[in-house]
Amino acid sequence: MISSKLLLSLLTAISGYTGYAIPGDPPHIETLPHLVLEQRVCGRPCQVYAFTFPDGEIVIDEALAIGTDPVATSILVHELTHFLQMKSAAHLDRVTCRIWNDREREAFEVQTRWLRDTSVNIHVFSVEMRRLNLRGSHTLCLDHSGIAPQQSWTKG
Repeated sequence: MISSKLLLSLLTAISGYTGYAIPGDPPHIETLPHLVLEQRVCGRPCQVYAFTFPDGEIVIDEALAIGTDPVATSILVHELTHFLQMKSAAHLDRVTCRIWNDREREAFEVQTRWLRDTSVNIHVFSVEMRRLNLRGSHTLCLDHSGIAPQQSWTKG
């Protein structure tokens, strides 16, 4: 279970980085066994740790040590960034690939900044970034249709 104190602290940090307002209602966050998470997000085995659905619900791998492991917690920071993005935007009927990719880029930037800001020194930050391995991350908005898929995922 993710404490409300941690959640508010992370939302406050993200809001400070991005300028997004924190909505009155916190996101619904559900921790799931990895196999259930894969099926819910991808419908098949995939490399997913967390996902934010268009309604703002966040699902996250229950094996992640959120609140004690900075790298794991940064994955929640990434997803909470998506939550704030969705809550701050006017209702969009369709999210284009450009919007999807811009949101992903911003979420990765916020995740990296949060890790840097909470690391005790640059060495620890470097180790955490290696553990996170963002080089293997990607979005799946690649079909050139211009429309972002409803269920895409990132490694982080």
